[in-house]
Amino acid sequence: MATMKAAHYPCSTAPTPSAGRAGIRIPALLIVLTLALAGCGGSSSTGVEAREPSNVLLVVADDVGVDMLAAYGVHPNAPPTPNLDALIADGVLFERAYTPPSCSPTRAAILTGRRSFRTGLGKPIDEWLPEFALQLDERTLPEVLASGSATPIATSAIGKWHLGSVAVGDVDHPNLQGFEWFEGPFGNLFLNQDYFDYGKIRNGVRVQSQVYATTDQVDDAIARVQAMPEPWFLYLSFSSAHAPYHAPPQNLHTYTLSGDPQDTRFEHYCAMVQAMDTELGRLLAAIPAGVRSRTTVVFIGDNGSPNQVVTPPSIPSQSKGSLFEGGVRVPLVIAGRDAVAKGARCSALVESVDLFPTVVEMLAADLAQGVGDNRPIDGRSIFRYLSQPLAASQREFAVAEKFEPNGFGPYTSTGAMVRDERWKLIRRSGLPDALFDMAGVDREGVDLNDGSLTAEESAALTRLQGWLDQTLPAP
Repeated sequence: MATMKAAHYPCSTAPTPSAGRAGIRIPALLIVLTLALAGCGGSSSTGVEAREPSNVLLVVADDVGVDMLAAYGVHPNAPPTPNLDALIADGVLFERAYTPPSCSPTRAAILTGRRSFRTGLGKPIDEWLPEFALQLDERTLPEVLASGSATPIATSAIGKWHLGSVAVGDVDHPNLQGFEWFEGPFGNLFLNQDYFDYGKIRNGVRVQSQVYATTDQVDDAIARVQAMPEPWFLYLSFSSAHAPYHAPPQNLHTYTLSGDPQDTRFEHYCAMVQAMDTELGRLLAAIPAGVRSRTTVVFIGDNGSPNQVVTPPSIPSQSKGSLFEGGVRVPLVIAGRDAVAKGARCSALVESVDLFPTVVEMLAADLAQGVGDNRPIDGRSIFRYLSQPLAASQREFAVAEKFEPNGFGPYTSTGAMVRDERWKLIRRSGLPDALFDMAGVDREGVDLNDGSLTAEESAALTRLQGWLDQTLPAP
């Protein structure tokens, strides 16, 4: 097991919001709001000489796929999200962003810039069991920002963590991974918890909250924005809209809800998404106008929508947890200061690992210096698309993986998908590779490898299989 890192603050006590920090630094703020990205191979330069740092707010929505944002046009009954719509108008919407098909692997990809086979996370972590989790020798965003920037950068993480376990870091895991402040649930809200009464961790100390979780997480985020001097990096990972499904406070949504949420899951889930959007709007409104003008917002989903709430024309068996588009294609929006293009759409292939070098570039840190060794970084900065959204895709392929158990093998099951501009291959344990033509469609159609292939289809299959064989280790 990796050597334990020292946390920035003693995790046995909860420091005051301003502990260890004083004064306003370089006046720049970037908000990064995150839902999924796709790509492969190396990292980009950070452009540290050319820009002063922004503050970054990175927001991750839980279990919200592209079908739940009307702007993607995938589902006719997407919930109202006026605040996300405003961000889309103020920035760039990424049409083909990809993540792993479940939460822990995506969070690891965002915070390390490394794919699942490198981090060892191929499925959700059972955080309260002594099992494999994100290893403490991984270099995370707050650690890279701390060592790769000449200007001190304040860092905080709010909301669902789901990267540690009682065997790896335990409740100190977020601080041991570099965050100066952490406040939020260690994982999902299950067992004896719900959104109205749940346990969370504040810098290694367990506390109980009776404030509605989505509201509580925005309250905590606002407190950190007010406490941290600029420049700063704030990672906000909502628990919503993950189960348990429920009726949020009525002032946060417009749905008429009644009865058991298990009987009308879709409506209750949509109300949860709208409530998250409402509270996100409250967070953005709480940022002073001058600070907002120096802010970039990135919003990403961690995986596709779950099968319990997927309705036609979406397909439940091709949702969260699967390697189909419904499981791995997620909303990604970047808005604000660094998004020069406004109301633009970008069709480049991107992955969640790409947020890692992008955030480093936004904060004007040096990626190579911050990483500090020769470990491979799979992410590629997508900063250029914020001013050139129509630029050609810098990735030839996008990939997503799943495997279990977590760790570095042997595995009981594995799977991966790889796609290029047109073709997509899905590989699953014990099944022939499936090939799909994705030209102009949001969902996979007929498996072309289940019949006779044309010369063009055969060439595509061979190319995708070759890339997958060379890039991912054999199971």
